[in-house]
Amino acid sequence: MKRVIRKVWARSPRSLRIAAGKTWRVRGWFEPILLGEKKVNARLASTNLFFLLGSGRCGTLFLSSLLAKDPAATVRHEPRGHPDMESRPRSRREPAFADYYIQHYRKYVIYRDIVDTGKKAYGEVSSPLRCLGGALHRAFPHAHMMILARDGRDTVRSALNRQMGRGFQASHDPVRPLPGDAFHGRWSSMSHFEKVCWWWMDAYRTLLRDLPEKPIIQFNRTLKDYDYLKANVLDPVGLHITEETWTAHKARKSGNSAEEYRVPHWRDWTDAEKAFFDEVCGSTMERLGFPRGQWS
Repeated sequence: MKRVIRKVWARSPRSLRIAAGKTWRVRGWFEPILLGEKKVNARLASTNLFFLLGSGRCGTLFLSSLLAKDPAATVRHEPRGHPDMESRPRSRREPAFADYYIQHYRKYVIYRDIVDTGKKAYGEVSSPLRCLGGALHRAFPHAHMMILARDGRDTVRSALNRQMGRGFQASHDPVRPLPGDAFHGRWSSMSHFEKVCWWWMDAYRTLLRDLPEKPIIQFNRTLKDYDYLKANVLDPVGLHITEETWTAHKARKSGNSAEEYRVPHWRDWTDAEKAFFDEVCGSTMERLGFPRGQWS
């Protein structure tokens, strides 16, 4: 029944889902009373928790659906997308507000899911939570926290293909440069391409700042090398996915992958576009373990 409800809800008007997402504050007033904070904290502390956080278009749907094949684990892909995104603007400005969101709402949602499924492990592979990595780590110090990254050139191209930037002035306000950012005063004059490059850089600048000692998982390598996936994700988290299951899962087309690309490959970007990407994203690429300045 819950699966049916989720499917119906996913197909409901986006405006309705956004409005519902803004009600998290009201739920947060009652959850501690209804559930009991001590009981919730004890259950969460005894559960194997993990979070893989990254930008949009970095493989979160593929990886979450793969990890969910472990029958002992509940693995969600952006289960509270709209509340998480609704909390993001202020969380980016105020770390204390990010802590408030996790402690007064998000941990109770996780607790309910754990109790409902009765699994030993609970994890999320998520893009909307990327601004809340530090707050999650402070709330759940025992949780496995990982940064999921895809080559920035591939991510920017995929984002451009999905038109992720059309509504920066409205629905994507949370990812606009904050005061003090070098691009804050330039935003209104920046091209779509430049905004998406900045968006990718900011996502990982935030994650690397908030989770400086946490492992970086390169999505492309999880597709190519089962031993890499096992050593860097499965074993540390305590999940069991066979190589045969991994191979079969790769053969299925992800529900979030592009049907076709309408934008050129990054090898065919203009010299100006390549130079801008290197200027804005180059140092972040290096910190994530990807090559800088290589275009062939």
